[in-house]
Amino acid sequence: MFSITTPENRNFNLVVESFASLSKQNVYGIRYSIIPTNFDDDVEIIKLHNYANQATHQQNEDVRVNQSVGQMQLDFIPDNGQPSYLITTFRSQQGLILTFQANENLAPDPKIEYFKDENNHYGYRSKYRAKRGSQKNFEFLFAIGDIHPLVNARVYADQYLSALDNYIRDTTFQSELMASAQVWQTFWLHSDVKIDGDPQIQLCLRFNLFELNQSAGRDGYTSIPAKGLTGNGYGGHFFWDTEMFMLAFFSYTQPQLAKKLLMFRYHTLNIAKEQASEFGLSKGAMYAWWTINGYESSSYWLAGMAQFHINADIAFAVEQYYTITGDDDFLEKYGFDIILETARFWMQYGNFTELAGKRCFVINKVTGPDEYSALVDNNYYTNVMAQFNLRLAIKYADKFKQTDITSRLNVSEKEIEAMKEAADLMYLPYDKEKKVKLQFQDFEQLPPMHLDQIDQSLFPLLLHFHPLMLYRYQVNKQADTIMADILFPKGNTKEQLEADYDFYEPITTHDSSLSKAMYAIAASRAGKKKQSYDFFSQAVKTDLLDLHHNTQNGIHAGSLGAAWQGVVYGFAGVVNNAAHFSLEPKLPAAWNSISFKLRLHHNECLFTIYQNEVKIELTSGKACEVYVYDQKVRVTSQHPKETCSY
Repeated sequence: MFSITTPENRNFNLVVESFASLSKQNVYGIRYSIIPTNFDDDVEIIKLHNYANQATHQQNEDVRVNQSVGQMQLDFIPDNGQPSYLITTFRSQQGLILTFQANENLAPDPKIEYFKDENNHYGYRSKYRAKRGSQKNFEFLFAIGDIHPLVNARVYADQYLSALDNYIRDTTFQSELMASAQVWQTFWLHSDVKIDGDPQIQLCLRFNLFELNQSAGRDGYTSIPAKGLTGNGYGGHFFWDTEMFMLAFFSYTQPQLAKKLLMFRYHTLNIAKEQASEFGLSKGAMYAWWTINGYESSSYWLAGMAQFHINADIAFAVEQYYTITGDDDFLEKYGFDIILETARFWMQYGNFTELAGKRCFVINKVTGPDEYSALVDNNYYTNVMAQFNLRLAIKYADKFKQTDITSRLNVSEKEIEAMKEAADLMYLPYDKEKKVKLQFQDFEQLPPMHLDQIDQSLFPLLLHFHPLMLYRYQVNKQADTIMADILFPKGNTKEQLEADYDFYEPITTHDSSLSKAMYAIAASRAGKKKQSYDFFSQAVKTDLLDLHHNTQNGIHAGSLGAAWQGVVYGFAGVVNNAAHFSLEPKLPAAWNSISFKLRLHHNECLFTIYQNEVKIELTSGKACEVYVYDQKVRVTSQHPKETCSY
């Protein structure tokens, strides 16, 4: 609410309420309420829409910010019965349609009138008699729709407008607000994480989940931009962030939405295959690192296109979704296609050779998650993810060998045997002397960069050091090898995790917002409680406290999902693999409890974790079996609640 005083000393309160609907995703509503506090008089309300030809030019030396130069063109669409506009880019003629209706809810005052002023600005106006203490509401509903990015917006404007009109015809601001609120209520019912004992963290986490949910593409043809829908950073493009940091949240809480996000990758699979062919490969799919429509948009290929691990990241996400949901239909029709074609990429890009007298499969000239190292040989994370990708293809080729799926995809026994050999002989660099996994081959030969000797004003390093200087040192922008430890805990000892953590954490700048939540998980699993909480606390506050000093360019969507993982994978200790679902809780000392719901196949369970016990309640479904450390716990519809000490 705003309290406004005019030059004539007339005071009124202005209340502005707005919402972007989750019930009808093309609808946006805004309501202005005016309450005079010290006068009775005639008042004229004018709402102008003067955004025609707004310049979008901006200059910024931060390489993470989209450098856009251009203008938007606005055209009024006549004879539609209510105000409508076509807003397009000048060069590509991509655009969107905007139509809206207005309503004032206090008859018998004059209705709102539509007009155009002398500057060709369109708007609404209304005159009424204002009375002290009385409230007058002016309500506007907008229907906004983007025309497909591959077509000329002007050609299809009329048919799009007709569809948009239906969204706001015969409805009101209040009814649409309530419908959207109901969707949000359902979201919080199934997706909330409750923390008892840390109200500030609770607030930050709920903000993160709110932003994460409203940023997700819901049509199967869009994903989640790195900055959500909140800013111009990265120009609205998608990266690996969705699959590796955000998708788990949706797979566990809103599996149908997770499926839509994965369908974006399926719908761009043919483009990925086309890009692999143009790259010079005879088989496989090569997904774009930086994209909106499936095509590669990265101009800096060293730290962009060369991050081939995105192919295995997407396959990993498909498997994660399938393991959580058991969605056989998705796997058979879409998921296996992605897994197989990305596995074929590794067989084309990697090769067999001899290292130290042993036959190995190597993947050279790649960039891992750490962008302070580029075009390296045998990045550990990339290789272990590729190995997993290949083994998924092998597993599901066997699963479907008696079906027409393998014939549709031209899978041969010879191809699968080659994949098996490559996976079994995958080179994973390891320093036997230090007993740590090497980030990449010969990483140990680089000198360490002494981060404690660098002035804090020079962070993030990418804004103050030339990339070629950074490439010469042992320095990490973010979790790299540690990511592999987190994703594949099975068979990885606590001693190995501690050794890797102690080696890489001192050389990691955490210049990426994706890093600290991952280190929080690793620290929790390694028993480093204080470090785990400190890293998590910073990760979950990334945007509300603007810890990276660039939230004005948009929120850090990947960090939002990573913070959820910090709670669920870190403090709750959730591990989900093909064998069983388990929890190994390690709550921060200040927390009394945490509670959250997860969907496992067709069941939903509420987990409430205390310092020494776990309560599990089956809230829907027939039965669910979980492990708390080594204790098996089974809940059923007949016996839906169990308690387990640890």
